[in-house]
Amino acid sequence: MVDFNYFDVTISAIVLLLGIKGFMNGFIKEIFGLAGLVAGVYLGSRFADTAATFINDNFLQMQNPTLLKLLGFLAVLIIVWLGATLLGSILSKLTSASGLSFIDRLFGFIAGGGKYFIIFALIVTALSNVTLVKENLGKYVKDSLLYPYLLEVGSKIIHLDPASLGLGNASKTKMLKDIANLNRDKENNSSAENNTSAPAQ
Repeated sequence: MVDFNYFDVTISAIVLLLGIKGFMNGFIKEIFGLAGLVAGVYLGSRFADTAATFINDNFLQMQNPTLLKLLGFLAVLIIVWLGATLLGSILSKLTSASGLSFIDRLFGFIAGGGKYFIIFALIVTALSNVTLVKENLGKYVKDSLLYPYLLEVGSKIIHLDPASLGLGNASKTKMLKDIANLNRDKENNSSAENNTSAPAQ
């Protein structure tokens, strides 16, 4: 007998509900949203350095280069995702003058559910690389059926090697790994400061 824990039930319910939203929106809008998400992750990992420099020069002056690269990555991801979603909405309105067919809605459900499954996969993978979160998350996903699949999908997306994609620059992959270790570095620095400032007995 297959047992689902609360983590599985929660993730499945959210993906199902948002998949129903995709059913209502139709295939065109949802597939553009999914494509925007995937393209956003890819372009974000490629142009994070450029975006980070732009943010640092025009908006925020930050001393932490890893955090700055994270902001650059997220900025590119959000811009690409929102742009694709807007384009999908426009095309959907142009093609739905006569109403959405059941097939279009069905594929919209699949694309919508898949899009949010990928989002959860990226979130789970990112959190699993943060030591403090990973330790507290373990008891909730110990017997989970979905967690290994989410972690596998998220890892494959986040750890894409730019060299294998013809980019010839492995620094982007290193940047993502540095982001995952950001919290760990902060914890080590905090411990060192506490030890230094402790009064002598």
